[in-house]
Amino acid sequence: MSEWHIPDELMVGFSTNPGDIDAATAASIELHLTACGECQADLAVLARPALLDAIWAEVQDGVDRAGVGFTERWLSRLGFESGPARLLAATPALRLGAVLAVALIVAAVVMVSRAADAGEAFLALAPVIPTALVGLSFAPGADPAGECGLATPVFGFGLVMRRALGIELVALVVLAVGSLFVPIDGLRALGWLLPALALSMGTLAGGVRWSAPATATALTTGWVGVLVLAQATSAQASLIDSAVFDVAGQTVLAFMATAAVFVVATNRQVLFQEVKR
Repeated sequence: MSEWHIPDELMVGFSTNPGDIDAATAASIELHLTACGECQADLAVLARPALLDAIWAEVQDGVDRAGVGFTERWLSRLGFESGPARLLAATPALRLGAVLAVALIVAAVVMVSRAADAGEAFLALAPVIPTALVGLSFAPGADPAGECGLATPVFGFGLVMRRALGIELVALVVLAVGSLFVPIDGLRALGWLLPALALSMGTLAGGVRWSAPATATALTTGWVGVLVLAQATSAQASLIDSAVFDVAGQTVLAFMATAAVFVVATNRQVLFQEVKR
């Protein structure tokens, strides 16, 4: 058991009005509560049932009584509990309409590639889609649950990260299906995967210091610049055969993706503050 415990004034503030506590402190309190039974007991004493009942009474028409949507239904089938499933399903980019929009964009890119009988368009544009979606998930006002999101057991970072990674997973699955119809042979059709992971995880890592939407824009611009430079300096006629998509280029992208994951993991206590900006 930890020798340090949450001071009384912080515990009272966290239990009655967590919005008044700065984001880093709130995240530290949440992390401590997961491992400290004594503080959990103190929080249980401070919790006022009447206040909790009043809060839920105000939101039940919009949350508890809402119909179960497509995303929430499938998350439940995958084993998610009803509460987390509803919070994740509230993410605009995970709703059925948004998923269909992503599918249509991917289908359009596939059609362009097939019409040109070349996979360059797909390999170039595929990494941009998950990067843009992850960046938008951190945009101001991206949490449709509002204060309910701040009151959940996955306060701040946990909730936002689940949504961001859920969005990225959906995009990657749709892109993987699309790659089956691109006129590229074998595993080369998956040449977009490591760039997509590097750019989207780089967007999350950039959120530690900068605006995630701005980071996504900068990384996308850099990606386009790299492709233009690779095409201009390559002796090969096809972008697929350029250095970006050979073993060396893919190795560099894998290293970038791994480094971004490390940055996100080591800065998890401050990353979620992006959603409050």
